[in-house]
This record gives sequence, structure tokens and C-alpha cells, in this order.
Amino acid sequence: MNRFYLCAVVLLSALAFPSTSAWSQGASNGDNEPTPNRGWEGLARVLDMITPSVDTLDPPSGTEINDRISGLLNRSQAQKALVEITAREAQLASSGAPGADVQLMFQKARALAQLGQFNDARSVYNEMTIRFPELAEPWNNLGVLYISQGSLDLARQAFETAINNNPAYPAARSNLADLQLLLALREYQDAAKLGSAKARKRAQDLEAFIGSLN
Repeated sequence: MNRFYLCAVVLLSALAFPSTSAWSQGASNGDNEPTPNRGWEGLARVLDMITPSVDTLDPPSGTEINDRISGLLNRSQAQKALVEITAREAQLASSGAPGADVQLMFQKARALAQLGQFNDARSVYNEMTIRFPELAEPWNNLGVLYISQGSLDLARQAFETAINNNPAYPAARSNLADLQLLLALREYQDAAKLGSAKARKRAQDLEAFIGSLN
């Protein structure tokens, strides 16, 4: 692993994934009045429209299943979560209900990414960006996966799309800022290869800074 990708691995560990607990949590302003969390509220509206209107589970309900899966993922128990996700997908398919459970799709991609199945996770996020392009969270997580695969320019496009969809989305803004460090390092290293002593010193300093991040 060369020094650039070592820095990329260090920075990748600091990138922000939204957890599904954010679905029910909004930000607040200085007056303690709730302000819209546009990404998740938009996703909730989509869910209200396309989630089956009749849930025959008794108990647990679909919401309870999703909450349980989210808890497994938050405890890094991705394999158990994927088993429950697969069972839930089969149940929804057999019910003949129209639409898709967007939250379940998002959780499936998270589980696949935790298991290191990055191409499969990317496929699910890509499907979400096609079917629900207005959502910010799939674009953000897709950007993180692109970084893990060394596709920095695609990652930048993904983070910028997430921010365009939700300008108040802090995870995507923070991730884009981290990515810009890697892009700068790449340019300094390319300039150093062409003989620039100044770029070589800048690259070394930036490598040290990235290495100090946690």
C-alpha cells in the first residue's frame, strides 16, 4: 500500500455515515425549536407514500423490525441484521404490496458495507439514487464507498449531490471536506513527481496532518 492510499485509509475511518437512528432525530436551533432534517424527513415522506398500507405483522410491526435491524447494525452485528433484512424482504414480496421499503434498502446497504461486500452495497445505494434521487443519505454513503475503492472524483460528485439535495446535511459536508484533503494530497504528490520540491514538502506535511486525524 503506497503512502497516498495509507492516508486514504486513515481518512476513510473518520468519514461520517448516517445511522438509521437519525430517522427520528431532527436538529434544533438556539430557541429549542425543532428545525427540519430535510434528508430524513424527505425519506419519511417517501416511506409514508410507498410502504404497504396494511401491515399484517402481529407483533412485531414493520417499524419494530426496522428498529431492531438498525440496532443490530449500530452494534456492528451486520450478519444478523442481513438475515433479518432478507426475511423481511421475502415477507414484503409475498404480501404482494406495491412499492419498496426505503429504510430497509438503506439498512441492507449498510449491512453489506459492514460485511465488506462493497460492490453489493454500492449497487443498493445506486438503486436508491436512481429511484429516490432527492434523498441525500444514499449519495453520502455512496461517496464513502467510492473513497474506499479509490474513486475520488466519483466520491466528490456523490458528496456534492448529497449537499445539493440537503444543504444542511453535516455528514456530507464534513466528508467532502475530508475528501478535499485527499484530492489536494494527490495533486501535491503528482507535482512532486514532476520535480517540485515545494509540492513534496507540502505533501509530506499534509500526509502528517491526515495521519493525525481520528
